[in-house]
Amino acid sequence: MRTKNILISLLLLALPFCASAAEFKDKGETIAVDFPSGWAAGKSDDPTVTLKLEKGKNSFEFSKQDSELGDYYLKARVKEQVDSLRSKGTSLAGDVRAVGLHGVSTAYYTSYEAMGAEAYIAFFTYNSASFAVSARGLSDGEFRAVLASIRKPGEVIALPKPKKVRVARRKKAPEEVSAPQIFRDGDAEVSTTAVAASTDSVLNAFAQSSTETAPAVAASTQPALTEAAGAAAQNFLEELSRKQEGDTGKPPYLPRKPLPILVWGALIGLWVAGSFAARSMAAAYQNPKLPPPPADVPPDFFFPFVISKSSTMKDVTYQVVTRQKQRLMAEFISEHDVYIAGAVYGCALFHVVWSLLASVGYGAAVTNALLMVPLLGRALASLPEAVFAVPLLVGLSIYFTKKNPLQLFDAQNTLVLEVRPEISYGLIRDGNGKEIARLVAKGSFLYRYWEFVDTDNLVVFAIRDDFPKGYLLRKLFGSLGGALRSRYGIFAQDRRAGFVFLDPSSADRFQIHMDFAFARLGHPAHILAAVLYVISREKDPGYPSPF
Repeated sequence: MRTKNILISLLLLALPFCASAAEFKDKGETIAVDFPSGWAAGKSDDPTVTLKLEKGKNSFEFSKQDSELGDYYLKARVKEQVDSLRSKGTSLAGDVRAVGLHGVSTAYYTSYEAMGAEAYIAFFTYNSASFAVSARGLSDGEFRAVLASIRKPGEVIALPKPKKVRVARRKKAPEEVSAPQIFRDGDAEVSTTAVAASTDSVLNAFAQSSTETAPAVAASTQPALTEAAGAAAQNFLEELSRKQEGDTGKPPYLPRKPLPILVWGALIGLWVAGSFAARSMAAAYQNPKLPPPPADVPPDFFFPFVISKSSTMKDVTYQVVTRQKQRLMAEFISEHDVYIAGAVYGCALFHVVWSLLASVGYGAAVTNALLMVPLLGRALASLPEAVFAVPLLVGLSIYFTKKNPLQLFDAQNTLVLEVRPEISYGLIRDGNGKEIARLVAKGSFLYRYWEFVDTDNLVVFAIRDDFPKGYLLRKLFGSLGGALRSRYGIFAQDRRAGFVFLDPSSADRFQIHMDFAFARLGHPAHILAAVLYVISREKDPGYPSPF
């Protein structure tokens, strides 16, 4: 009887531990996950939901994705959700966060508040399958704990064993003899050493005091030097404002005054406000979706092309990696940008500085400085913009006369294709100079597309601007750090065959995706060269530009 009572007591004590967590499996038994007590399996009308759990108003859903996604695409999916939520005015607790799945994989998620409760969106890949997670009503710690428990059905997660801490034992140092000893060896040497040490300490004290006073003196003279420099600059501007000495001693042909500083302030304020509005418009754009490729992809299907871009003021270089890890490189030269941008923005900066000086009473200093230029003083003081006309004309001359090609090279740096603006928008030739196809620009200002026409004069595909409003916004605000980058789609007879996927985490990375149903639409290198040429020629400058 006593043994029976003991067994019953042990069972009662074990019940809370058994009920503290329960294991649930999805429909395909791809994953298993632990949930605290109180959660129960629910039903969903969505066929992609393979596991749904509920606890009151709280819910947790696992939706299986069409294809297996790598870390790059998992982060991109979460980033798309973050951008979408922010475009709707939803405040998020943070950006993309990660949870390790016991060293095998990583889940990426974000959280936000919805109807008074914390909501979560996550993506992860485990056991050769990718899942999307939608949860509500858990704390951040509980949500991370659930994700961390994901495993294969029947898999046991081995917890790391605690490391043993070894205490290092130190040997006791021999005790020093504290009692005075008479006639110890080295007494005379110790006494002389002590005298020398005391002498050095006195000398060092004097030396230290002298070195400490030097920084103090230098620090005390710094404000005086700053004040002296400011006074000298002020005196120079005052003197220059009073002078009226040109090469002929006469005033400018045409008296000029700078714009009021309030005008520049208003223009800058309008630009900043407009840039925020442009960002919100761009955030509303969603990338198109293509059906996933089959499980057995043939080796001649090279998409997606993963591309990274590096730019200078004169050229842009693309590093391309294919699906089969083959490497290509493309280069596009554009020499006119540095001259045109330097002239336009240099002139704008000149007028801003002139207005600032005029606002503090030194506007005449600019006019007098220009009058002091030999021979051309009066002309420059009448039309100071002429200084910037020279680089502007040089840039325009290069823009209208020089034909900038895009060249595509293989891994051995051998020329594969070249696209040059001849006859039409772009003429495509192979490495031997043989004409392959041409690109023809079509459409209007806000409906732009470029047709790929082969040598038989047949339109194979077209590259379209998927975000036409962005074209005008870029003219006014620039690319805004990549937020207003161009978005292009590839179409075959008005059917979407592919698109350019922009990396949300970097303005210098993007990908070219193609629907597997259009795998034979054209040679992959021809499609790549055509898209890169359009991107390069229609470029997304970081500054407002009409070109």
